[in-house]
Amino acid sequence: MRFYKRLTPVKVISFDLDDTLYDNVPVIAAAEAWLLDALKQHHPESTLLGKENLAAIKRRVLQEQPELSHDVSACRLRVLTEGLQQQGLDEARAAAMAEAFYRGFLEQRGKIRVPDATHRVLSALGQKYRLTVITNGNLPIESTELAPYFDIVLRAGTDGRMKPAPDMFHRLAEQTGVSLEEILHIGDHINTDVAGAVHSGCQAVWLNDNGRTEADLHCLPHVALERLEQMLELL
Repeated sequence: MRFYKRLTPVKVISFDLDDTLYDNVPVIAAAEAWLLDALKQHHPESTLLGKENLAAIKRRVLQEQPELSHDVSACRLRVLTEGLQQQGLDEARAAAMAEAFYRGFLEQRGKIRVPDATHRVLSALGQKYRLTVITNGNLPIESTELAPYFDIVLRAGTDGRMKPAPDMFHRLAEQTGVSLEEILHIGDHINTDVAGAVHSGCQAVWLNDNGRTEADLHCLPHVALERLEQMLELL
């Protein structure tokens, strides 16, 4: 644990999800693999939609609709819909099929493994603080074992622009009725989490569990941790 700035009293703790509370790399890889396999096998209209084809469609969609870069769910649905339309489906059927594929993707996306340490930290902190989530991702948290710990979950797209934009930090302050400096945000990403929280006026904890150096930081957090369990020593 390393301190960079003095912590002031905290009333609300916000957590990043992916790679902060669980390892997201194998989960997203499995979900992506499921989607590509489903596209190849389940409908003749989708068999030509491979990884490269979808990536090209995504690049074009984001050029035409840059606001979708802040909403991973809407972006993926748009890409799938356009891909299916390229295979000859009308817009309504393409949209319905894209929605079905996306529901299947989210089901796989929700198959996270939450470490025992995460449960211990959230259980203990939840007895003293209001716990919330600010995420850029699309984890269907309501279908996971993390759901009971949080009463507010803010997602990029529906609740504002992606971190490091200040939208969701400000929205959290409004919804909880606390000042920004009374929010402590913890996450692994030096830009979206650390810089996003600090520049929004919140306090920030950097979960540096992969051995990065201070030279990587865009701005200093209040505290850096090597393990999530150190939150119990901090607060």
